[in-house]
Order: sequence, then C-alpha cells, then structure tokens
Amino acid sequence: MNSRRIVIGIAVIVSLVILFFVGRQLMTNKTGKPDRVQSKKAENQPEAPVRQVAQLLHQACQYAESVGIDTTRYSSKSNVSEDKLTNVLLEIRYGKKPSRMAFNGLHETIDSAWAAKADPATLATISTFMPYKQLVGHYNRLQEQSKTNPAIADSLRLIRQTLNFYRYINRFDPDQFVLVNIPAGELNVLDRTGKRLLSPMQVISGKPDKQTPCMVTYIQDIVMYPYWNVPRNIALEEMLPRMKRNLAYIYNQNLQILDEKNHEVDPEDIDWDGLSDTNFPYRVRQASGCENSLGLLKFNLANPLAIYLHDTNSRDLFTSTTNHWRSHGCVRVQKPVELANLVLGAKTFDAEFMNKCLIDQKPRTLAIPKPFPVFIVYNVADVDSTGKLRFYKDVYALDK
Repeated sequence: MNSRRIVIGIAVIVSLVILFFVGRQLMTNKTGKPDRVQSKKAENQPEAPVRQVAQLLHQACQYAESVGIDTTRYSSKSNVSEDKLTNVLLEIRYGKKPSRMAFNGLHETIDSAWAAKADPATLATISTFMPYKQLVGHYNRLQEQSKTNPAIADSLRLIRQTLNFYRYINRFDPDQFVLVNIPAGELNVLDRTGKRLLSPMQVISGKPDKQTPCMVTYIQDIVMYPYWNVPRNIALEEMLPRMKRNLAYIYNQNLQILDEKNHEVDPEDIDWDGLSDTNFPYRVRQASGCENSLGLLKFNLANPLAIYLHDTNSRDLFTSTTNHWRSHGCVRVQKPVELANLVLGAKTFDAEFMNKCLIDQKPRTLAIPKPFPVFIVYNVADVDSTGKLRFYKDVYALDK
C-alpha cells in the first residue's frame, strides 16, 4: 500500500515538471525569444499615442498663438500629455478669467468633455462671434507687421486681453447680453453671433478716483421714476457740508432726510450744528422726478457693489462733452428707453416718455421676462460697429 502511494506521488511530480517545460515553450515566440522580449514590446506600445498627442498639441498651440494665447506653458516637448492638450483646447474656447473682474454673478459652465473629441484642425470654426473674428484678423495683421516694427508689441498685448475676454464670454453662452466698455464710453447689446441689436450708445461711467468696477452680472428688473438712495459716503462728504451751510440745498435738490425707521424728517427740526460725518443718524434720498440724478429709468444689476445702469437728469452731457468718465461709479446710459424696451421684450415706452416727466410719481418696478446678462469691461483695444480696430484712452491708467 505504501509503495503504491510512492509511485503515485512520483507520477504527479513528473507530470508537473512536464507541464512546466511545455508551458515555457508555448510562451516563446516564433523567433525563439522568450516572453520577456514581448514584455518590452508591450511597454513600448504607448509610443504611438504619445506621438499622436504631441502632434495634436502642436496643432492646437499653433492655432492658439494665432488668436493671441501665450502657449509657452503648453509647448514643452519634454512633457507632452493629454492634460496639456485638454487645457490648451479649453483656453481656446473659454479663455481665462480676466484679472480685473470684481464680481461674477452668473454661473460659469465649461464643457470639459468637448476637449476630448475636439479636432485641432477645425478650431477656427468654433467661434461665430463676429467681433472676435474681426479682432483676430487685426491681431494677425499686426503680428506680421511686428516682425519689422517691434513698437507694435504693446498694441498686440492690448488686443490679446480683449480676445481673451471674448473667449471668456463662452463660459456663459448668452443668447443676448449688454456689453459696457468703460474706455470706449459705449454700451452695445449683442447676440451670440455678435450682431448688434441696438445702435451703439454712449455711457458715462466712474471718474478715475471713483472707478466703475468690471463685473459679470445681469439686469434683475427695471424701475420707473426711481428714488436715488444716496450712498453714505456721498451724503457725508459732498452733501452734508452744503446742507449745513444752507437748507435751501435740500429743497432745490428735492432731497429727503430719513430716520432709522425710514420715516421722513422735516429738515427744520434737525439740529444741523450737532451733526458731523461721524454723527449723522440719517439717510438721504432724492425724490423721484425729472430732476432725480437717476433720471426716469433705473436698471437694477445683481451685485454687492451698488452699481447699476440708469438714465440721467443731465442728458446734455452726452453731446456737450467728451469727458464720459465723471460719475461716482454707476453707469449712465444715453438711450434708456431703447434699452428698456429690448430687455422687457416689448415696446413698453414710446419716444415721448423721456419728455413727459410726470409729476408726483412713485417708483414702479417692472419685471423682465428673464435675467439679462451684463458685462462691464475695460478693453482698451476693440473693434467698433464697422469692424474697424480702435484703441481707446486708458482713462483709469490700468494698462500702463
């Protein structure tokens, strides 16, 4: 019995040895080289995809440079990756967030999956926004000239900033939007193709020491015959000294003094001698009407900086002066009726509305069909409504 078990054990061991050598032979390739050579080949298989990514990255960078994108951080040949390709493609489509944006009240959306299927050979077809395409054309023209005229480099830098902004708009994909360009002193309403839905209108924005901040926001609603709730710094620094000198200033400017409960206080009952910029328990409001500093229409913008668009009681400034940077930060618009009718989606106001100036009107808020995007920007270089390249005055000295 024991001898039989020994024989069976020997047979099992012999079988295992045979299986080992047969298996080794099967794993040897036709040339007789062992499978470790095959492993080296397998390790080298990614070489073809890397070469393909490098080629696509090179194509994407070439196009990116033609639209004013700095590709130095993408073009390193020693570190080619799909992440780099994805990042340059996304910048081509969505740009970078402009450094001057003080507030963003709109939701940004970036389609990262798009980059995985994007073809660098067709990148020129991505944008249908006409001002962007026109500006790209000017950029390439000046870039060619810069080869013999280095002084053009600064102009190219300014154009690159605006091109980046136009790419940044794609993060919001607006059907229609208001674009206020501070250096141009101009407001335009455009659709997603860049078509201007209204003729360009002038704006008056903040003084150099009261700069209008750049922002991405939206019109929430429109107010007819608005009050002007005077910002506290204006009330204390500019109005209080005048009110203390002569109460007639209050009546001439149609001002109202409100207490902490929002009740109007008779100016004659106030001890003006005891008031100062550190002791002023009141709020100042200008009553609605033709003499109101906000005019007859106010466009409320969503933002924490108390910035809005509005009409003005000094409409002659749009034609009597070229100084369109003289407000305390809010933006006065030249054609509020046209803008209001477009935002409301219906002809709510006629051409005579601005001249009627009804008396004893209380503020009335008009709801709009949907939030209307607004971009307030600082683009020194841009194209005008005819596609011509323009360089505007750097009124806030931000690009020196």
